[in-house]
Amino acid sequence: MRIRENYSLNVSKTIFEKLGYPSNKGGLEKTFIEFIDLDADVESFIKINENQHRFSSIFYIRQDGLLSNYSPDFLVKTKDKYYVIETKGEDKKNDSNVKQKQLATIEWCKKINSLNPEFRDNREWEYILLAENDFYIRKDNGATLIDICKLSKVSEAEIQGTLF
Repeated sequence: MRIRENYSLNVSKTIFEKLGYPSNKGGLEKTFIEFIDLDADVESFIKINENQHRFSSIFYIRQDGLLSNYSPDFLVKTKDKYYVIETKGEDKKNDSNVKQKQLATIEWCKKINSLNPEFRDNREWEYILLAENDFYIRKDNGATLIDICKLSKVSEAEIQGTLF
């Protein structure tokens, strides 16, 4: 995998020795990689590269009605779950296209979870939108990845703004 040496980290819980992170405003992703690489609950993870990891390509309808393609930032494996995680700055978390991506990813996880357990590694799949402030506050207060994911799991009703 091609990465820029200046914007890469040594990691132990991936198949790669180093993982890259964005050079422009990549502080959240960099800190998240460091965090999950040290978390005892994390068995393995991957930083998804939309050009190399086509398995994670999720189609969604943008607010302007056009079909578009989305790849979440991370796939994290724990004992019981696969977490599909999107890290997002505070200024973007309520964007209408982000909400469309969330709905499509929740549906994608539902389809995976409808498979027989042996076809999904006997794990449930969950979608997590991890807002920057939420991550830093929870991390700084000693939360594990599982704790953070429980608090940041995205529900369909939450995105659509309906209670029933």
